[in-house]
Amino acid sequence: MNHSTRFVLQVSTALIFLAPVMAQAQWAEPGAGKLIIRGGWLFDGVSDTRRRNSGIVIRNGKIVEVDADVQLEILSASAVIDLTDSETILPGMIDLHAHYNFDLVDAGRVEEVVYNGIIFLANGVTSTWSAGEYFPERVLERRDLVDAGEAIGPRLFASGPYFGGFRCEYSIKTAEDDCAAWPNDISEEEIRAEVVKWAEQGVISIKIKQATPGEAMILIDEAHKNGMTTTAHLANYDGEWDVSLRDAILMGIDRIEHRLTIGSGGARSADMQQMIDLILKHQVYYDANLQMYGGIDLRRALGGAMIWTDEAKYFTPYAQDLLEERGPPPPESTAAAFAQRKLEVKSLYEAGGGDLLIVGTDEPVYTSLLPGFAFHRELLAMVHAGLPNIVVLKAATINGANALGVADKLGSIEVGKLADLYVASGNPLDDIKTARNVQFVIKSGVIYDPESLLKSAEGKIGPAGPDDHADWELHIEPLRKE
Repeated sequence: MNHSTRFVLQVSTALIFLAPVMAQAQWAEPGAGKLIIRGGWLFDGVSDTRRRNSGIVIRNGKIVEVDADVQLEILSASAVIDLTDSETILPGMIDLHAHYNFDLVDAGRVEEVVYNGIIFLANGVTSTWSAGEYFPERVLERRDLVDAGEAIGPRLFASGPYFGGFRCEYSIKTAEDDCAAWPNDISEEEIRAEVVKWAEQGVISIKIKQATPGEAMILIDEAHKNGMTTTAHLANYDGEWDVSLRDAILMGIDRIEHRLTIGSGGARSADMQQMIDLILKHQVYYDANLQMYGGIDLRRALGGAMIWTDEAKYFTPYAQDLLEERGPPPPESTAAAFAQRKLEVKSLYEAGGGDLLIVGTDEPVYTSLLPGFAFHRELLAMVHAGLPNIVVLKAATINGANALGVADKLGSIEVGKLADLYVASGNPLDDIKTARNVQFVIKSGVIYDPESLLKSAEGKIGPAGPDDHADWELHIEPLRKE
């Protein structure tokens, strides 16, 4: 990094002064100090273009001035960052489908939050929502450490476990399959108690997957009673709906994932426009996950624009060997199915749904590709599907904050919001790929060097050897304890 005078780079957790851990941990008070950013260009997350940055003033971890004349304030600042004319300031990105789990030893999916979080932050992703967890206590523990200034990472909006039969992972294909962690005879009282349990631990949004229509209705109702938003993976692994999209919308679902129709065009996709009309009427957010479902085809079509760095090096040498032996997975969808997904997201945008689009990676958990980098693959995939860059950037920032219910604090560079932002080299409004050229990241007013963050994560994800599998094996806990 080669910024000019008086640029103080703060990467030590010792410089983070936060209040004691709270249930809603990501809202603890940030550290003290005054930071000024001047020069370069600003995309604030809400405007339709970028503009010259005269000055942003950050005090005590919050944005207190934008478009400021900062000449008289420089001497009182603890740090001043001067940007070049080729740099753009953007709000911190938000991943609304940020899986932290891997299956590295063929024993189910298991959370690794520490280094995954560091890699997210290094890529300008300052907030994540984890979209279903198998070891939720690991996510909550890390959330609280980050908040207390004892660890580095993005804001961890925990999801808690899956709400539905997918708590038993891929042994469940449909909502009708039995799962000890979500039994077929689960009662309404048990469902509501589960929602309350996780709400009390600071979960602000839950993930429904492989639930019946009756279960989904109860989950959505109880979540809303507890101030939580909801999303769902509605299609099952037999290629049908567990809960139809129409029914989920009418139940009050807040966000939906993956697809708007069940087909690959033709009769099974004939209700696309009806679904779009319902989404617009009920203002439901949509997370298409294009980079995951079209990953192999996209990497074939776009080559190095999709894979621009060696992501395998962040795994342990042993885990790298396991992944290499496993080989690449089959495509997540056929070419026809992926074409339909691209059509759906573009059609929703063209119908006036641009403000309802959000960004989620849903990165496959069986390869050496990592969700922190996948975020920028998703931005590129959305542009490749025909969305304007500005729409994609808003989906990655303010739309995500709105969808999660935190836009009063995050998602844009505006006075009164938390100072979560980053600087990229280039103009992402012209070339979305430049959004990945991260120069530095600021979270709650603390500055992080992406190169240092990434270096700290090299060789760290996964078991160290054959005797180190225990923490990487999924264990299903029954809902009803004997």
